[in-house]
Amino acid sequence: MPAAVGIAVLGEVGLSSVIGTTIAGVAAETLVGYATIVGGAAALQYGAQLLQPGQKRADSQVTVRQAIAPRRRVLGQGMMGGVIFALETMDLDDPDDDKARILYRGAVHCVGPVQILQYWLGDVKTSLGAGGGGIVPDSAYQGKVAIEGHTGEDSQPASAALLKLPYWNDSMQLNGLCYSVVVATPLKKGSQVFPEGAPDVRLLVAGAPSYDPRTGGYAYTDNAAILLLDYLTHDSGYGLALSEINLQTFRDLANVCDQPVALITPDPNGDTIELRYRSWGSYDFTEQRADVLGRLLAACDGELYQDAGGLVAVRGGRWQPPTFTIDESMIQGWEQLEEGDEAYNTFTRIKHTYTSPWHDYQPTEGDPWDDSFAQAEQGVIETEKSFVRAPSHSQSRRLAKIAMAKGNPRFRLTGLRLSPAGLPAYGEPTVMLNLPSFGINTTFAIMRGTLAMAGNALTSVKLDLISLDASAYAWNPAEEGQRPPLPDTYN
Repeated sequence: MPAAVGIAVLGEVGLSSVIGTTIAGVAAETLVGYATIVGGAAALQYGAQLLQPGQKRADSQVTVRQAIAPRRRVLGQGMMGGVIFALETMDLDDPDDDKARILYRGAVHCVGPVQILQYWLGDVKTSLGAGGGGIVPDSAYQGKVAIEGHTGEDSQPASAALLKLPYWNDSMQLNGLCYSVVVATPLKKGSQVFPEGAPDVRLLVAGAPSYDPRTGGYAYTDNAAILLLDYLTHDSGYGLALSEINLQTFRDLANVCDQPVALITPDPNGDTIELRYRSWGSYDFTEQRADVLGRLLAACDGELYQDAGGLVAVRGGRWQPPTFTIDESMIQGWEQLEEGDEAYNTFTRIKHTYTSPWHDYQPTEGDPWDDSFAQAEQGVIETEKSFVRAPSHSQSRRLAKIAMAKGNPRFRLTGLRLSPAGLPAYGEPTVMLNLPSFGINTTFAIMRGTLAMAGNALTSVKLDLISLDASAYAWNPAEEGQRPPLPDTYN
């Protein structure tokens, strides 16, 4: 079963052509292989409709009116717009104004449980603290705007505000959904406070607790490896059992993600250290799973593969020195050897995007990563990479540096065929390749591998390699580049 599970997960993201199974006693040659994956109505009725498939929203921060909407889940932190499910005005008992009305507006933001960290009205962060909301204390709102927040617990009370509506009752709990309700009475000069009408509520939330195999417990985290594991096991992701996963590899990568990285320029909060690989953002349940998986992997330079026991395993994010050397005596041939410009050196600048908390939690373009040596020979050739789940400029630059090294190797060796003596290289992240006849004696990363079997006998090992060394992962804080300037509206 584990082998079949691993094949299913890897095959879904386009690797089924290199995955096979060994059938004992087959006379014809059989290929067994792996490859790495490297790698965004009435409220009660609406609450039920929210659980049905719907069209994907392009921007999780936008608030919309939509009869049937997809569920959205936050991993790490996320700034969330919502889908309006209640919009009502009622007469206000005001002896000075018999036309005064009170506004009620409810919006579902994501599935829970989550923690609500901040409340925003439009593009303005309010002074409401974390938790269940209350009267907005900022003077501009004159004490006449309140926001009620519900975190999406499995059992949560119905909205006290909406119970004032004639069609709402205690059974309308919207369990499992994080939602907000705005209650607003008329403001003096309200058109100046809200020139575009009642503002949308956005919530900055911290996602649900995730399982950490290092502790055996559940807790909030933005550790990129732990959130990758969460998606692989969650019902909205791949739904794998923990027994189908090589948990030690996730422990190892999680420890890498938690390593401190110095910042040469303190962030706007004054922090001078951040964790190596964090992961923020959301996904909706109608997205292609491979797309979500790709974003999660990209946040930590992660690679999924199937281990020798058929379990789904992960590696990446750091340099792993080779433990095996391939020499000329093992080589039966290869399909293609490219060096220098021939080795797919098709770009010399990486333009990259990340999610910046200092720019309204929007995808933000970072300082490009340049290969100055290649640019001196070929000029500036741009490509774009998305690290949208990376919540810092430094992290995005580190990932861009790794992507440049992998995308522009000095050597690329495709279809390297080895005798059975090369079997120890199979499944390894890196190898040393010593080919003195071709002037090659350096380290390579293994991108794909297959075993050729004749019955139960191994006939050859076939690998695709790119040259890679520790310099791709070495980091000097001076390399973090120029962080985008803060916007005038930053608060």
